[in-house]
Amino acid sequence: MRLFTPLLGIPLLALGLLACVPDAPSPGQGTINKEDRLLASGFKKRSIKTEAQLTDFRNYPAHMIRPTTYKGRKVYVYADPTICGCLYMGGTTAYNTYIRGATARSMQAEYKSETTDSGYLPGPWMLDGGPWDDADMYGLYVD
Repeated sequence: MRLFTPLLGIPLLALGLLACVPDAPSPGQGTINKEDRLLASGFKKRSIKTEAQLTDFRNYPAHMIRPTTYKGRKVYVYADPTICGCLYMGGTTAYNTYIRGATARSMQAEYKSETTDSGYLPGPWMLDGGPWDDADMYGLYVD
C-alpha cells in the first residue's frame, strides 16, 4: 500500500500544477484592446489636468473616434472615461493607420466566419431519391 500512495500523488500533483498555469494566447490570437491599438497606430495618450479640459472631455462621446481641431490642425480624438479617464489624440496619419488595421481585422473575421464549417453536410440520403429529393414531385425525372 505504501508503494501506491506516492505513485498516485505524482499524477495528482502534476494535474494540480497544470491547473495553475495560465493559458497563453497563441501568436495569431493576441489580446490587444482598442486603447493599445490606438497607441500602436500613433495616437498619443493625454491625461486630463484642468477643469476646462475635463469640461471638454465630457463633451466628447465616449469610446468613439471623432474629428476636431486642435491648435488650428485637424486631429482625431478618442475619449476613454471608463478605463483610463484620458483622451487619445492623433493626426490624419494615425487615424488612417488605425482604420486600415480595423478594416484588416474586420476582413479577417469575415473570412474566418465564411470559411468555418457550419456543421451542415448533405449526405447521400438527401440527394437523388432520398427523402429530401423532391425532383420527382415536379416531374423533373425523365424515364
